[in-house]
Formats: sequence, C-alpha cells, structure tokens
Amino acid sequence: MDTKAYKKEFSRLGLRMALCSLVIMGIQYGSQFLVLAVNREWVDNPDIMLASSMVPLYLLGYPVTFWIIKAGSEKRDIEKHRMKPWQFILAFMMSYGILILGNMIGLGVTLGIGLLKGEEVVNPLLAVLDDVNLWISSVYIVLLAPAFEEYLFRKLICDRVVKYGQGTAVFVSGFMFGLFHGNFNQFFYAFFIGCFFAYIYVKTGKIRYTIGLHMIVNFIGSVAGGLLLQNVEMESVTGMIVYALYALCVYGIAITGIVLFLVNRPKMKLDAGEMVIERGSWFRTVLCNAGMIIYIVLFTLQMFVFSLL
Repeated sequence: MDTKAYKKEFSRLGLRMALCSLVIMGIQYGSQFLVLAVNREWVDNPDIMLASSMVPLYLLGYPVTFWIIKAGSEKRDIEKHRMKPWQFILAFMMSYGILILGNMIGLGVTLGIGLLKGEEVVNPLLAVLDDVNLWISSVYIVLLAPAFEEYLFRKLICDRVVKYGQGTAVFVSGFMFGLFHGNFNQFFYAFFIGCFFAYIYVKTGKIRYTIGLHMIVNFIGSVAGGLLLQNVEMESVTGMIVYALYALCVYGIAITGIVLFLVNRPKMKLDAGEMVIERGSWFRTVLCNAGMIIYIVLFTLQMFVFSLL
C-alpha cells in the first residue's frame, strides 16, 4: 500500500476537475459576453441567453473536460453485466425516490438559510428555466445533460477510481457530481442520485443504463411538470384534480422507490478494489488533499454565494 501515491492521484483528479470547472465557467460566461457584445438587447431573450451558454458548453466545454480527465490516471475496465427490464424499472423507482428525498433535504437547508438571511433563497436553475421555452430547455435537460454528465461523472471518474474499491468510486462520483451543481437546492439530490447511478454503473459497466435513468427522472421533473403547469388551469376544479393525480403518481413512485431501496440495501454489496487504502486513512487520502480541497472549496463558495445573493 502506497498511501502517499494514492493521495497524489486523488489530488490530481481534484485539480483536473477544478480546472475543468473553471474552463466550463469561462466558456459559458465568455460566450454570453460575446453574444451581448453583438446585440445588447438579447439580454431580454431567455432562449438566446440559454443557448449562448449551453451550446458552447456541449460543443466545446465538455469535450475539453473529457480530454483533461482522460489525460489523467489510468482507467480500469469494469466488468459488463446486463440489467433485465424489471431491474431497470426498479432502479428507476429507487432513483426517483432518492431524488425526491434529496430534494426535500435541499429545500429544508435553503429554507433555513432563507430564514437566517430574512428572504427566500432563489433556486438558480428554476430562475433560468422559468422564462425559457419548455421544449428548448428540455433538449438540454432531458437529452444533452444526462448523456454528457453521465459520461463524465460515472464513466470517466468511476473508471479511474474503481481500482480503489467500488464504494470509493460511488462516493467520489456522487460527491463531485453534487458539488458540480453549485447550489444547495440541487446539491443533496444530485449527490444522492449520483451515488446511486454510480452504483449501477460499477455493477453493470454500461453507461447507457444511467443515461436512460437520468433522462427519465429529468423528463418527469422538468418536461412533465412544466407541461402540467402550462396547460392546466390550477385554480379550476379540473386543474386541481389533474394536479392531485400527478402529485399522487409522483410521490407514490417516490415512496415506493424509497421502500424498495431500504429493502434491497442489504443486498447492495460493494467490492473492494485492487488497491487498498489503509484503514483509518480513507478520508485523508481521498478528500484531504490539495486537489480535492480546491475542488470542494471552489463549489462550496459558489453555493454560499448563490444562497446569499
């Protein structure tokens, strides 16, 4: 066991992810600046402003990020296993339950921060998407984000960390994914569901399953809910009935998913890796290193800034 070498490798991963995050931020803000330099009036068009941020992100930001991570430590091939249709359905229900639970915790935390500062904490994602065309935003949220995020946080990261054990890969993938969202509203559910998706990936070795699950939960949360709000008069009797049925369906799936997760949790074993981190030094090796600390501080500061604005 070479704890110092392991620590350096996690530090390099943290530094690379911090660099990737700064590259992505720079590309997004830089492209928006260029768009406004061409036509200042576009600042009032949410669809153009979203496109000016998202198009460069997926055409340039993520490809550069993939290259930076791939240039890091050596990856390990994860053994491939197929999921049966009923297993995928159960995984969806569990992931949705985990999502709702994490979202409730995030709402509780932001509510507490709002009470302390004397005003509501604004969810930056909702603030952006409220005024954007639903079908345009769904392209980013339902199609592009799941594919690119799963490839980065599940495949690229897990492939490089799983040699230290599946548990370490699951935690690192989920934790970095949660921080990457950059706000307390999303951190908890992104962390929880990121860990669950990472568990599915390290057990199947197939990224298509987590991409599919990610797409489904994003669709239900953004497109289905958005269509309901846009097309149903919520103050009418019919609207209240439709909304009640939708809520019953959503929370029914979530509660069932949480129960299924708790029932199946004892069976969800995580294998040890080929490189064993010394007992009692896991936290120091994986998280208490320069690179990871920089990554954590970068996004923790961003979360507090968004909360206090």
